[in-house]
Amino acid sequence: MFWTELLRFAGNVTTLIGLAALGLIVLAIAIWRLIGKRDGAKTLLIVGSAIIVLVFVVGFFSQHPVYEVRAFVLDPQHLPVNNATVTSSLGGEAKQISGGWQFDIPVDTVPSDHKLTVYAMLNASFLKGQSEVTLGSDFHPNVTIKLTHDETTIRGIITDDAGRALEGVTASIVGFGSEMIRTKADGSFQLAAHAADGQVVRLHAEKPGFLPGGGWYPAGTTPAQIVLRRW
Repeated sequence: MFWTELLRFAGNVTTLIGLAALGLIVLAIAIWRLIGKRDGAKTLLIVGSAIIVLVFVVGFFSQHPVYEVRAFVLDPQHLPVNNATVTSSLGGEAKQISGGWQFDIPVDTVPSDHKLTVYAMLNASFLKGQSEVTLGSDFHPNVTIKLTHDETTIRGIITDDAGRALEGVTASIVGFGSEMIRTKADGSFQLAAHAADGQVVRLHAEKPGFLPGGGWYPAGTTPAQIVLRRW
């Protein structure tokens, strides 16, 4: 009857602490039954030792019930960022702390590979980044996330005011004039945007006999349409 109830209780134990306690209880009962009646002092010593081990196990896990992961975010100039949106692959609330954020990750939610990825975004500047950390014996790991642009290209077509494609137009992004190119026979061009998808950049286009043109256009897949007018 006793062992039946013990097995039923064991089926409901799911935590490491509970399993350790159950194991020590079973061990103590087994020792008592084997030698308890013949040598009470020896039994008391062994059972006492088992209890001490249990106290250490429980104490260790009660001091470290969670991983306190601290995340620090840097911009492309390696300066600290305090207004980013920070999330983790294991969920949890990002608590703002001095100079960064902290995630409290319960031990029992850590996956078998012990990997945690922390993400950071700065939407207003089209910046984002991520960094991975392995959750091991250090319950207070730090992770640094460097924000970068997902750089893309900007493309388009340059025509005159009658809709005819213009070849040989010099096209460039303001601030990156050394990377200027000339349009092809169909008036098309493509440039490194030095910006993220959807971020607007300023284009400049010019050709002898025409007024300079350009304007603000989004980087990415939407083509820019630039019209140059004759003098």
